[in-house]
Amino acid sequence: MLTELSTEIIDHMLHNQYFGRIGCSAENRILIEPVMFFYDGLYIYGITRAGTKIDMVKKNPNVAFEIDEMINPGVWQSVLIEGEFEELHDELRDSALYLLKNRKVPVFANEKPGTLNQTSTETEKTVHPIVYRIHIKSKAGRSLRL
Repeated sequence: MLTELSTEIIDHMLHNQYFGRIGCSAENRILIEPVMFFYDGLYIYGITRAGTKIDMVKKNPNVAFEIDEMINPGVWQSVLIEGEFEELHDELRDSALYLLKNRKVPVFANEKPGTLNQTSTETEKTVHPIVYRIHIKSKAGRSLRL
């Protein structure tokens, strides 16, 4: 039977998950990407890097965010959030980085995380993390138990 999740279960899932998917759209293009996140009860916080997703949310900050837990095909729970993307700077960025301290920026083998004033070597590309949060406008969840 398909049922709606309570606010308490939705918050529990968000507090206990590390990975989700962010969806964004701009200029007739839709993108869904996996991301690591932290939920503080008010916002979804994340770390990413410059690229297609950031280009798109600068044009349209409205995003969707989704997490799910699947026990088997007949038993699962899913949470969907609609919100607004905001890149963080200064003290807000520092506070978010503190919350995200156990999450890692995904990098390719020839990359390393760096600071904004750091330059790359010829053999290693430096990645400059972008810290963001999602202002939650709505959240809903469903569960299936066959």
